[in-house]
Amino acid sequence: MSVDETQEYNPVSGVQQAAESLLSREFSPSVGHTTAVLSGCAFAPSLLTFWFVNGLLDFSTALVIGSASAGGGLVVRLIAYVLLVPTFLALRVGYYLAHPVHRRAVFAGVCPNATLLSLDWFSVGILATGLPLAFQRLGPWVGANTVYLLGLFVLPRLMSGRRETGLKVGSLVVGTVLFLYANYGAVVAGVMGLPAPAALLGPIATMTLSEATTASLLRMTNSVVIGPVFVALLALSMNRILTRPELTEIPVFRRTLPRRDPAQVVLTSAAVGTLFYLGVVAVSGGSVVVIP
Repeated sequence: MSVDETQEYNPVSGVQQAAESLLSREFSPSVGHTTAVLSGCAFAPSLLTFWFVNGLLDFSTALVIGSASAGGGLVVRLIAYVLLVPTFLALRVGYYLAHPVHRRAVFAGVCPNATLLSLDWFSVGILATGLPLAFQRLGPWVGANTVYLLGLFVLPRLMSGRRETGLKVGSLVVGTVLFLYANYGAVVAGVMGLPAPAALLGPIATMTLSEATTASLLRMTNSVVIGPVFVALLALSMNRILTRPELTEIPVFRRTLPRRDPAQVVLTSAAVGTLFYLGVVAVSGGSVVVIP
């Protein structure tokens, strides 16, 4: 046997080559267990970006519309949001490992191309369960959504081109200003000498739900039986409305609106996410209603 042949079959060299091959595969941009984990199987850096930005926007919006407050369990909702990503990843990993086909793919270093849960819709239940608190002041919601309905879906059918786009953008602005003025205009009116919302807008500013009705609705949306169903249907409605061409054709919002996800993903994610939130409420010492 020649010297070259001896070196070719050197066990140490073979181990070194195998280790180099394994490491190069693990850190390959397309395959490998490390890549599979970091690219979404168990974790993805983009999830943290989404978690932070989405949380900032969602909680800011919830505070403005009144669905999250100290009385509405704001602290518990914040705790649930902190635990959101670890819980979501644990559920996704558990699903991959429980499914025989996906489990083989994961063990082979390939992340399955299967979406059962979406973090976007998984997080909806944390704040959507507090919507009855926002709906207690019903007038601003009726007024703003009437403007949105007419300006986005009805009147644009009679127009085209720039006039249609201008009407849609204008209705979004007018509806939002109407909502904010009906809710918070009393403070601005007192400082700037403007008419009080009740005097200017009438029922849009004054229509409210009773405390008993609000408490009953809140009890339903935070129950184990009705809450997940309510949030799931709400999420599906939001996904379908926000992805309609009447909205996606507006240049300003084209890149900011969500994509249309499969109904199964939206419904499952929202329902499971709501159960997760109710579980956090129970662990935190709050009362959880099974059947309202």
